Amino acid sequence: MTGGPLASMTSLPALKLVQSSLTARRLANGLVVLLVLAIGAAAFLPWQQSARGTGKVVAYVPQERQQTVTSPTKGVVARVGEGLVEGVKVKRGDFILEIQPTAVNLVEQLNGQLQDLKAKLATAQAKVEVYQQNIEDFGAARDFAVQAAQEMVGGAEAKLQAKQGVVAGYEAKEWQTRLNYERQRGLFEKGLKPEKEIEKLKSEWDVAKAELEGVRREVVAAEKELEAKKHELEQKRREAQTKVDYARAMREDASGQAATARKEIRDVEIKLGELDRLEIQAPRDGTIFRLPVFERGQMVKEGDDLFTIVPDSAERAVELWVSGNDTPLVAEGDHVRMQFEGWPAVQFAGWPSVAVGTFGGQVVAIDATDDGAGRFRVLVKQEDDDPWPSERFLRQGVRANGWVMLSRVTLGYEIWRQLNGFPPVVAKTAAAAEGKRDEKKPKLPK
Repeated sequence: MTGGPLASMTSLPALKLVQSSLTARRLANGLVVLLVLAIGAAAFLPWQQSARGTGKVVAYVPQERQQTVTSPTKGVVARVGEGLVEGVKVKRGDFILEIQPTAVNLVEQLNGQLQDLKAKLATAQAKVEVYQQNIEDFGAARDFAVQAAQEMVGGAEAKLQAKQGVVAGYEAKEWQTRLNYERQRGLFEKGLKPEKEIEKLKSEWDVAKAELEGVRREVVAAEKELEAKKHELEQKRREAQTKVDYARAMREDASGQAATARKEIRDVEIKLGELDRLEIQAPRDGTIFRLPVFERGQMVKEGDDLFTIVPDSAERAVELWVSGNDTPLVAEGDHVRMQFEGWPAVQFAGWPSVAVGTFGGQVVAIDATDDGAGRFRVLVKQEDDDPWPSERFLRQGVRANGWVMLSRVTLGYEIWRQLNGFPPVVAKTAAAAEGKRDEKKPKLPK
């Protein structure tokens, strides 16, 4: 066959209809080459890892964040500041609204109650002073009575000693007369002494015995008298101490009455102090955000919301909520790229150097615990060399996206990590092992 098999194939009209055009074949070949080059470049193209978080703009100082002022007491909203509407600017100390107590003449009644309590306190204090004087007087009387009784005891002891001192003389006299009688009686029995003389000696001995017995009875009486004087001393001491204790108890009771009166006075003064705070003023310079009360008729209870103010903030920050999977990689001082809601921006993940409309920040704090859903709050402040938009564009509550910059790895490694679902810490460790960690932050365009 002339031309061979190839010539016969190209001569088939159906085959010609299904063949690709030369342009399509060249385009396909080019795409294949580009794919191969892209796969090869991915092994060397740098990639910036980041931990992404979302949040909002807040005031850095907690006292400059949104505040809700509550009612200090129950009452009726009497009046609201003239021209005061939501969104108006106020200064610290500006009048916002006034609350009136529900009871009629409550202030006058509390003042009257306060005067009565002060009189009660004065009476209790006077009682304390009187009973204190009674304690001193009864104590002095006790000392005098005890001293007098002690002297009587001392006299009784001296009397007893005196009586005991003469007993020995009477015992010697009795012994001597008895001895004479017995000796003379022996002579009488021998017939050497007359009976009359013996009777005289017997009479002298009987007198000596009677005198000795009388002295001994006087000693016993002196002992009993001494014992009685001691009992009397103890009785007087206890009676006098009872009076002192009673006066002291009455003084303590009066002191308790005075303490109760002071407590009641403090309670009334606290109520009066609350009534003095019925004119509510702006706590800080700022903007009235919500004013949910109306004058002349609305009842409020203690703790009810009166108005909400957004203070003027001198320093702003962004609170980002970062996944707990990335939180261990974030540390204070890390660089963050911020994208704010309402501010046009283009952020290329992995290449922050080509991002447009983003702003730099720095991590200043990380919460110690999560929000209950596994996310952690990261507080970010602006960097001095990369100022954020003005307060006109960046109000409190504006939503923001943030990327906390981590390690720099190759694009191929990042694709491999994403396909395997590994956290960035693996790539960060690998990059540190290869010495590829970005130690110096590059200057990024705004």
